[in-house]
Amino acid sequence: MQETDPAAGYRSNEYYEHLYGKGAVITRLGKITIVHLDHPDKAEIERRKEKVIRGEITGEGLDDDCPLCRELKDKPHDVVYYGQD
Repeated sequence: MQETDPAAGYRSNEYYEHLYGKGAVITRLGKITIVHLDHPDKAEIERRKEKVIRGEITGEGLDDDCPLCRELKDKPHDVVYYGQD
């Protein structure tokens, strides 16, 4: 299994299918990939996208005192939803 799609520069769909199963819904937002395991409707996917984008701008959910959070903020990463908020 090839983890990264060299042409796109991010993890391949095959990687996500292997990790989360073929039913996972994937939304790519630049360096962030949202993985929806709960099969949300389109409106919920849009709400989640807005929440993730807002968090990127405001730093919501990332603690500035946390070395792991600082590292995560600057690198490609996944946000995984597995149930309703």
